[in-house]
Amino acid sequence: TPAGLVTPEAWKTAREAQTVETLHTTTKPGIVGLDVDRSGDLALTAGLDNHAEVFSRSRDQTLATLKGHTKRVTSAAWVPNASGLSAHIVTGSADKSVRVWGPKPANSDDDASVRAIGWTKLCIIKHHNAEVVGVAVHPSNEYVASAAADGSWAVHSLQGETVVSGTVDAPVSRIAFHPDGTFLGLGTRDGQAKIVDVKQRQVLATLDVVADAEGDAAEVNGLHFSENGYYFVTTSAREAAVWDLRKQKKTKVWELKDLAPDAEAEAAFTAARFDVSGKYLAVVADRVVVLKVKGWAQLAELPVGEFPARAVAWVGDTASAVVAATMDNSLHYYEPAQE
Repeated sequence: TPAGLVTPEAWKTAREAQTVETLHTTTKPGIVGLDVDRSGDLALTAGLDNHAEVFSRSRDQTLATLKGHTKRVTSAAWVPNASGLSAHIVTGSADKSVRVWGPKPANSDDDASVRAIGWTKLCIIKHHNAEVVGVAVHPSNEYVASAAADGSWAVHSLQGETVVSGTVDAPVSRIAFHPDGTFLGLGTRDGQAKIVDVKQRQVLATLDVVADAEGDAAEVNGLHFSENGYYFVTTSAREAAVWDLRKQKKTKVWELKDLAPDAEAEAAFTAARFDVSGKYLAVVADRVVVLKVKGWAQLAELPVGEFPARAVAWVGDTASAVVAATMDNSLHYYEPAQE
């Protein structure tokens, strides 16, 4: 257990601590991707308005808008190859491209004005022939993976060189790296999760996440590995599940009525993330539910408001807060009321 990890008892007192509004543009509202940097201060958002944005909680303002994609940004991730504002950023878009962004010189200056802070495009990776549905950063922070709706996946250097690529026989909807960096998890639109050996470019396992569903209900809309490397979580509209990678079986399954008994009929699971320690899991439907991994006790049930949340992220290394992004361009920060 990391030093300073927030306790389950503290999480039972959690409530919404801050709502951040007016991110992105109102003409095409909606944040569909979210990642928080190592410091916990910088939230990176992927928007339907073709932009990615960086919001600083300590400064309570947007530090940068990353413009260049010509269609919606589906995914955005920090590359923690440096701390704070000096980290790189990677984005994926429906325009079929992946972009790598590097910090401006002013980012490393403690006295820099917000106007001088920003990220510039380092390269555009045009490997895919279909919408890029997700990006994932390799644990070495030297490579980034991308996946597209046509089943193609690839791993690239931060300089934009594609070092390995492959395809699976299904339309991909989600991508994540296993913490050891040798495997990729791919969620598909037809209800499967595939574990891919990156070097061998082989599918090691195909797991049935969704049975007997069609259309949007069949899509795997969330996929994330725990730091311990044994567990991963999947979400689809009707179900959230934790899998044991060694047994390749579901070890825990929740339907909506289990985590959101009073949810309205159209409510759906949309995302799930383990915290860095692997001790906690956040699952998103019409609310954010925080669970303790050991024993799966439900610690907190946190409202997101009237607009759906499509992305969630943990803040910092000690599970000090969790943040959800909603389709009205807002961020909702939740934290324990007491330590």
